[in-house]
Amino acid sequence: MREISRVAVLGSGVMGGAIAAHCANCGIPSIMLDIVPPNLPEAERGNRAKRNAFAEASKTAMLKAKPSPLYSKSVLDLIEVGNFDDDMAKIAECDWIIEVVKEDLTIKKKVYAQAAKHRKPGTIVTSNTSGIPIASMLEVMDADMQRHFLGTHFFNPPRYLKLVEIIPHPGTDPEVMRFMAGFIEDVLGKGVVYAKDSPNFIANRVLTFASQFILHEMTKDGLSVEEVDALTGPAVGHASSATFRTFDLVGLDTYIHVLGNVANNCPNDERLDLMVAPDWLKKVVEKGLLGQKSGSGFYKATDQRDEKGKRVILGLDLNTLEYRDPIKPRFDCTGKVRNAGSLEEKLKIMYTGEDKGSVFAWKLFANTAIYAGNRLGEVADDIVNIDNAVKWGFAWDVGIFEAWDILGVKYVCDRMRKEGLALPPIAQALLDSGCDSFYTVRNGARHYFDVASKGYRSVTANPNLIVLADAKSAGKKVAGNEGCSLVDLGDGILCAEFHTKMNSLDADIGQMLTEALRLLNEGAFEGMVIGNQGEHFCAGANIFVILGEAMQENWKAIDAAVHAFQQVNQGIRFCKRPIVAAPHHYTLGGGTEVCMHAAKAAIAGETYGGLVEVGVGLIPGGGGCKEMLRRALAYLPETVIDADPFPYVRRAFENIAMAKVSTSGAEYIELGYLTDDNPVVASFDQQVKRAKDLCRGLIAAGYRAPKPATLTALGESARAAFRVALYGFQLGGFASEHDVVIAEKIAHILTGGERLPGTKMTEQDVLDLEREAFLSLVGMEKTQQRIQHMLTTGKPLRN
Repeated sequence: MREISRVAVLGSGVMGGAIAAHCANCGIPSIMLDIVPPNLPEAERGNRAKRNAFAEASKTAMLKAKPSPLYSKSVLDLIEVGNFDDDMAKIAECDWIIEVVKEDLTIKKKVYAQAAKHRKPGTIVTSNTSGIPIASMLEVMDADMQRHFLGTHFFNPPRYLKLVEIIPHPGTDPEVMRFMAGFIEDVLGKGVVYAKDSPNFIANRVLTFASQFILHEMTKDGLSVEEVDALTGPAVGHASSATFRTFDLVGLDTYIHVLGNVANNCPNDERLDLMVAPDWLKKVVEKGLLGQKSGSGFYKATDQRDEKGKRVILGLDLNTLEYRDPIKPRFDCTGKVRNAGSLEEKLKIMYTGEDKGSVFAWKLFANTAIYAGNRLGEVADDIVNIDNAVKWGFAWDVGIFEAWDILGVKYVCDRMRKEGLALPPIAQALLDSGCDSFYTVRNGARHYFDVASKGYRSVTANPNLIVLADAKSAGKKVAGNEGCSLVDLGDGILCAEFHTKMNSLDADIGQMLTEALRLLNEGAFEGMVIGNQGEHFCAGANIFVILGEAMQENWKAIDAAVHAFQQVNQGIRFCKRPIVAAPHHYTLGGGTEVCMHAAKAAIAGETYGGLVEVGVGLIPGGGGCKEMLRRALAYLPETVIDADPFPYVRRAFENIAMAKVSTSGAEYIELGYLTDDNPVVASFDQQVKRAKDLCRGLIAAGYRAPKPATLTALGESARAAFRVALYGFQLGGFASEHDVVIAEKIAHILTGGERLPGTKMTEQDVLDLEREAFLSLVGMEKTQQRIQHMLTTGKPLRN
């Protein structure tokens, strides 16, 4: 059975280092090689450290890179470095060789020729090229290497962007392609699309056209870079970097190179006239305004601050090519979009309005949709691969043909014809067939319109994928309300899916979790997953409701709500059946408390979690302090008599008082919020299925609920040590007076309140201390100010 246990990364530049880092994130060791630095002094030519300098520098840079390519600094040890001259023989120990050198065919062929001397037969070899034809690299390869060769184009940064384009050549072994697709999806957690071996493949080919259309049309319409970005970013479900911030991130010189791939190699492209850089863009590049790599591009950051304290960012005037004061875009459509409740509503506002912004947005969408439709058969076989490529490669919320469906196929086609635009063949075929959408759901499964058969075909789904929306469409919803749905995942497993705004906790979620616990304890289901496929797992409690009750001095209601949340979490902890949490992205405050009470967790690689209640002047009141204390005391070595628990409790205190938030699932464990026997799942798409499998495993192993813990109070001496430290922080200006008040409440809980050192406590004792502290703080004016500020600005207040 084929498996990949070690990877050779040939090239240690930005992408080479990032790919090696992500392999390490997923537990795959690698050797990363690069050239020996040229012109080494004679005395240093035998020094291995000097000869490995390029690869070593790339590895070292990973520790400082922002955003970090690493889940944890600890995985860096999985990356070995070397150089092509001394270490190429080591690739014989590797199961996958990925080439990530400069986008120069001559250089790539030289590297492949060298690798061919050492590669063991059967080893898979791939190129990370962003647009050079895969078939053009075959010349130096023997027959076995050719059969095991294909393109695997990762998008930058690989940890964060989901897309990998797989590009076979005619001689690629289909089994090799299938295996690599499975490995990239299931182990590395990426989303695979299958591209034809055509210039720029799928995503870059489509985006190159869209970018060129913008660059040529915006000057005709008199739009500034800020205005275009306002029309091509989150307002239409695209990334916040929109168009010109993306140019600055990528680098204009890099973009010109990508553009050249199309302009020079696609003579039959019907929009070849657009694939030329406007004169003003060439002048921008000549001036060296390449983007972030040169310090400025379409935008230039200054040291000045505006009235809100934000850094002043100058914009480039495309007429003068000089920087000028920022322009605040004002369009009717972008104003209306701020109040839109859904992506569907946003798209209809942006693309169907009559103001200047909407007209431009529609024009861009219509021409890009036609261009993408005309690429079928050239860059991809179907619309699914095109839609997934632009979504996963550029962090769009919706694909081109998905957006077409949202707007209405008939509306879009009628408007295109009215404006003299020719429909792409797939749109005409769809209309001729009497169908009214590019996608449809049949028997709970998603289907797409296939232009070749002129009918619908099912979307191929990874067997490790569970889509909650599809399950509900198939009638698997057991119960639900506005805040939460209980969904039958099959095989005896229930799922509690939150769907409030930001998935914040409220009474509706509490009600459904209580119902789920009843079903589990009565044996209606064998286990449960608490998970969702929204933008975030849970952003914490609904502080708007808390503030409203506090303003009315309704302390009994707050006390009852906190008590109810504590009891739900205790119910999760002591449920007869195993409950597995599936935290991902924002897992804050109460969201982390829910996860801490589950039997296990399948943690998404991208989990940004922690107990952050101090940011709004509160403490974790749903059992978070209790669970941190329980974990801290569990670290005490059983073989050491009179072991000092204070260092372990101090760590828990620091996490809560400093509101430490993880930057990954691995760091979530390192901070102590969850234990290291919980798996980190690289694929967010597969997380619910992995959580279900984990739950089934617990059942098969004969799961039994844990016994209530007996905890020990540290007493006044430990609390005094915390007070001394807090006093120092306040004197040094690192903590405000109210920060200290909150921190002392945390210390009070973690040391057992007024109990004497060594006094035994139940879990409920600590929960009572939590609730008492929570109620005390929520009644304070400064806490209410913090909550109000967070609701108004989205940022914490230090008062």
